[in-house]
Amino acid sequence: MSTTPSRRVGGLLVLLLATAGLIGTGSGAEAAPVTVNVCATEGSLSLPGAATATIWGFSTTATAGDCGAATATLPGPVLTFNEGDQVTLNVTNALPGTRTLHFEIPGITFNAGPVEADSGATVTVSFTASAPGTYLYQSSGDAERQTAMGLYGAMVVNPNTAGQAYDDPTTAYDHQEVLVLSALDPDFNAAPDTFDLNDYTATYWMINGQSYPDTAGGITAAANQRLLLRYVNAGFDNTTMALLGLHEHVVARDARLVPHPFDAAAETIPAGATEDAIVTMPASPAPPVAAGYALYNRQLHLTNGPLNSATPASGGMLTFIHP
Repeated sequence: MSTTPSRRVGGLLVLLLATAGLIGTGSGAEAAPVTVNVCATEGSLSLPGAATATIWGFSTTATAGDCGAATATLPGPVLTFNEGDQVTLNVTNALPGTRTLHFEIPGITFNAGPVEADSGATVTVSFTASAPGTYLYQSSGDAERQTAMGLYGAMVVNPNTAGQAYDDPTTAYDHQEVLVLSALDPDFNAAPDTFDLNDYTATYWMINGQSYPDTAGGITAAANQRLLLRYVNAGFDNTTMALLGLHEHVVARDARLVPHPFDAAAETIPAGATEDAIVTMPASPAPPVAAGYALYNRQLHLTNGPLNSATPASGGMLTFIHP
């Protein structure tokens, strides 16, 4: 499913950057100096039905500090690097108001330098992409209000060996998808500076910024393919993702290999955490799921719209893996 501006409008599950240097192929390319320019700015997200929500999101730009043409997306673009890359991120705060942006990547230690960007300012952070894996990047400023508004995204570091998720042959795959899990309360997004977060009640649960039925296009994986699912939980709740009719082989959590990989029909990804799981597609799908294997939120966050609605619309955190 790819996403487009307006909080990821589109039908695929993965936001693939067409920006040079940001599309990772897992080709085992040599490490190199890489510079990426990122703007945090305001945008809008189309929700199922006629609803829209104001968001704050990240966008990549050609020139550091030039956010005039930046379009916020939710989640932000997938930032992809190769193991050993010397990464420089120029992060510009183009958010409304005079708020300070606090940029971080859990699990990554930045070299010396500020991570706080005042309104209109650009900060430069650098690090070595020394460990392969799946990471969350975000701005956690304003007591997490910036994250709740949409300032988050996935970062992937590819290992030196092509076609693997990590420096371990047991993590080999044929196709991969990045799945950023999150939620949205339109009332909060309408008034992020004054809303009482004690009253935060999500009414849209999303995969890559989309709720079903916008996610119906889903993921396509051929017979016998090994499908790598890179989960990033950018929400505030622990989220259990269930796969109906297949098992997921969990190989890593928080960009670290698990000591004992295991199969699961449903797996919980804690808030702020990442997880990598490999699904081996069958040689031929079983008749009941010939049209697709349901991948969904096991807490049954499968509705869209106000909770007090007499007939809330079906939707939520649901997509399909199509054979």
